[in-house]
Amino acid sequence: MATTTVSRRAYPKRKRAEISYYESSSDEGQVDDEYGASDNMSAAARKKLNASRISVSTKPLPKRKIFPFTSLPAELKNQIYALALTVPDRVGLVSKTKHYRRTVTRSNANVLYKDGRKRRYRYQLASKGPIIDPTPRPILTPNILLLNRAIYAETQPILYAGNFFALEDTTALHAFLAIIGPKNRATLTNLSIRGWGYTKAHKALNHPAFTLLAGAVNLGRLHLDCQISWAGPRRVARQLYRDGFHWLEAVGAAKGKYDAAVELIEIPEEHMTNFYYSGPSPESEMEKFRAELRKMLR
Repeated sequence: MATTTVSRRAYPKRKRAEISYYESSSDEGQVDDEYGASDNMSAAARKKLNASRISVSTKPLPKRKIFPFTSLPAELKNQIYALALTVPDRVGLVSKTKHYRRTVTRSNANVLYKDGRKRRYRYQLASKGPIIDPTPRPILTPNILLLNRAIYAETQPILYAGNFFALEDTTALHAFLAIIGPKNRATLTNLSIRGWGYTKAHKALNHPAFTLLAGAVNLGRLHLDCQISWAGPRRVARQLYRDGFHWLEAVGAAKGKYDAAVELIEIPEEHMTNFYYSGPSPESEMEKFRAELRKMLR
């Protein structure tokens, strides 16, 4: 039986690039690649592959496609700023610790307390179920301040002067004033304090909070919706002077009247009379409070 011999080349086969003469559309190729890669690639690798296909243009947009916001009239821009940076109701702020740093976060001002009782929602027992706030929170867009320096200079007074800030307590007040800085403190016009510190940890921040408030000499109203003292209006005035004399004297010096800050303070009548002390009328108790505060400012 004859044997066959196979002849081999004396030189290696020349390597050539594979050429395909089949022209497929980009959509078909993308679908084939995706289905082919789905079997052998993980989700992260597939996501990276899809992202690499998206070409991001680094060319600036032509001027005809850029809205000329800076060329708008000042009246129209102020209306846009007011819609983005102000809310019709109060801006509620509560204290929070983030990365071991004291800060504040937004909350609905009308649910800081429940049923008129001075008790915070977060202090309730977890056994009562999750806390659901049905009230929608107004939307603020402070990121507009970061567009450029000109817009920041135009919008910064609107954000702080056009809103009524309701602080949970003096702890939140201290954190808020420390964060916004002295320039923004000077533009504040309306503040409400909903809680006075009584425990050792919170009581220690009453005086520092009002020390930072000394830069807010343009306040038009300071609403103290909290129980400062349980022993009558004169004790309320003394406690407020002890913790807030820096702000009281700073406002008097700025306005050229030693008792100018006294007229800015508002205290609800339920905080002037209580079951420990009851006066003739809330109006007379408020007059006693103001008279005692003026006496201490002289």
